Amino acid sequence: MIPAAARGTTTVSARAVARIAQQAATETPNAVGTVRGTATVRGQRAEVSVRLGLPWPSDLGRRAGEVQRHVASRTGELTGLSVRVTRLRVARLQRPAGSTVVFEKTTAPAAQGRRVPRRWWSARPAPVVVAALLGAAAAGLLTADMASVHLFGNAPAAWRTSLVDRLATTSPADGSVTVAAAAMAVAGLWLLLLACTPGLRKRHVVAGFGAGRSIALDRAAVASVVRDRVLDTDGVDSVRVRAGRRRVRVRADLAFGDRAAAREQAGAAARDALADCRLNRPLRVGLRLRTTSTWDPTPPAPGPVPVSVPVPVPAGEAERKESP
Repeated sequence: MIPAAARGTTTVSARAVARIAQQAATETPNAVGTVRGTATVRGQRAEVSVRLGLPWPSDLGRRAGEVQRHVASRTGELTGLSVRVTRLRVARLQRPAGSTVVFEKTTAPAAQGRRVPRRWWSARPAPVVVAALLGAAAAGLLTADMASVHLFGNAPAAWRTSLVDRLATTSPADGSVTVAAAAMAVAGLWLLLLACTPGLRKRHVVAGFGAGRSIALDRAAVASVVRDRVLDTDGVDSVRVRAGRRRVRVRADLAFGDRAAAREQAGAAARDALADCRLNRPLRVGLRLRTTSTWDPTPPAPGPVPVSVPVPVPAGEAERKESP
């Protein structure tokens, strides 16, 4: 019988781990909408990132933490790997149809002494791929031409000889050399800037989670939370919200009611919504409230409640109806 150690090893691909993590996320009642996942496998360890939607209103931190724990345990159980959900991105917030709006007041969990990231870092795949492809193309052309000359005795390519002759006869003070050096310096500074800045500006990190286990809300999700809360203000007819890096701009239309009171209520509602999101970097609220063309400064009076009054039926007619 062959020993277990000599039978080989089973390797689980990153794609398979990502698919299993997606399925595990959909098993939780907290996940809504389409779920996407990515994974990185290093030996017997895997790091998983999940993108999904969450129900709203709710305690976002608690629900997201439950999703992370379930995905990590379920994926590890099915793959045999040590799985850690490093990032959970909330792309959208969905209010269940026909549900009663109850906003939960919660406090952020402790970060357990770990530093909370101000923003997610991006891998910058596009600049890295472009720079690598340009370098590989130039090195490949030069290597192919040199191999053709030294291995097969062919004449060097015309572009290489002309380039060498031009470099040999061009002075360092020439304008073309200055322009090329400036372009290379700008490209290098741009790559350094990309490497030293986090990127992913359209995501806001939720406070209370460390760098190894973080949760982020998309700007669109933050805007939807503020929009739903401001729409609950009496007299507000429509709301437009735009979430930025440091400020949330709210544009609301008032159909009826006192303008000053509605402005105060709408501003408080927007600030409470941002507080419930528990962002690591608090956002300021910029509110602009304008009245509609049919604005009435007095709120509509409640209408009378209709009362059904029984209509008396003559005795003779009632007897005729009852007779066959």
